[in-house]
Amino acid sequence: MFSLKNESRFTKIILLIIPSIFFLICLYTIFKYGNSTLLGSLETYDNDDVKYIRSARTLLDTGVLTYKNTTSPTVFIMPGLPYVLSFFMKLFGTMNGVAAFRVMQAVLQALSLLLIFFIGRKVFNSKIGLIAVFLDAIYIPEIWASNLILTEVIFKFLFLLLIYFCLYAVENKKTIYYIIGGIIWGLSALFRPPIALFPIVILIMWIKGKYSISSIIKYTVLVSSIFVMIMSPWWIRNYKLFNTFIPFTVSSGNPMLQGTYINYNDEDGSDSYIDRSHFKYTDDEIENDKTETEIAKLRIKTLVPQKPLQYLYWYTVGKTVHQFSSPFYWREILGFESISVLKYHLFLITLFIVSIFIFLFKRKTYNNFSLLINSVIYLNCIYLPFFCFSRYMFPIMPIISISAAFVISEVKELLIKLIYLCRNRPYVI
Repeated sequence: MFSLKNESRFTKIILLIIPSIFFLICLYTIFKYGNSTLLGSLETYDNDDVKYIRSARTLLDTGVLTYKNTTSPTVFIMPGLPYVLSFFMKLFGTMNGVAAFRVMQAVLQALSLLLIFFIGRKVFNSKIGLIAVFLDAIYIPEIWASNLILTEVIFKFLFLLLIYFCLYAVENKKTIYYIIGGIIWGLSALFRPPIALFPIVILIMWIKGKYSISSIIKYTVLVSSIFVMIMSPWWIRNYKLFNTFIPFTVSSGNPMLQGTYINYNDEDGSDSYIDRSHFKYTDDEIENDKTETEIAKLRIKTLVPQKPLQYLYWYTVGKTVHQFSSPFYWREILGFESISVLKYHLFLITLFIVSIFIFLFKRKTYNNFSLLINSVIYLNCIYLPFFCFSRYMFPIMPIISISAAFVISEVKELLIKLIYLCRNRPYVI
């Protein structure tokens, strides 16, 4: 599964060189830029990353998971990142722990390059896997992300690992792959709740693979049980503290409400059609979340009938464009300007779109590619009801790179065919 025994010497050398160079560059940026890559201030705690740092420190000192208010427990965030970060703080101290956390992320980023190769090899071949590794390694946001104190890097690594084991599970129908997949799925949810519905993608693969109903039930029960076991401590904790079942997170600043504003323009006058007078805010985050969810539902119920086509476009194409039209690259590093990174990002996205059309003609040859395509579609669609932006799509850029590598390989084969045809010589693969 992770063996390179049958790979050529050239492939092994490339897989040693590229991730190693990538890792060293990540290390260089981590120690060169330090905390200047923080998106918020350690004095005012005005962004997610610095709040995570404070949350981890408070967790280590008091044993209580907090976020906005350090004096009260929160259900604003998932526990994955604060616990991992607090582990490094316990070993190395607060700021040295943050630096060690970044180094760990650099390691995961380098390992993710290897996972890209293995996924590319499994779905296509080693050649496409190598091209994908190169394409992703020169995608500058991957280097930048290793400097961030956010969930992106850990979740991306787990997401790639989940996809890889799912490829084997669906194809080989071995229980061990489903067990490992269930563990990875549960751990992923501790960082990013939207992964919770990922089994929809696997269900599609089961249907395509003509799984029996008994097999579907068997694997569903098995994987779901593992997921419940992993999530149970979080659910029990939330019920004890808040006296209600909270599967993931709730908070003020409801992303569903934010997503009801077309182009996120909350000054478009649409609120004048909504009577919000009976909605009251309190100091309770959970109640405020419920209130804003109700406001969001009222806005949709009221405004969609007035502008059905605009809202249909916004909740499909509009938000999708918002998620893919720019890279998750909010601060420039190593002299790479945002415009150049944007051009390369759009190049990869374009090739991904092309890969879908090629797949439609070659779906029997590359059947497993549908799992990659559906994974991208899933992660895009799962965010459409909410506030959407480029950060959410960062974890699937490696899949985009694999798809782009596939297109590059296909174009190369086509060019070779054309050259042989122009020379009036038979084409031999």
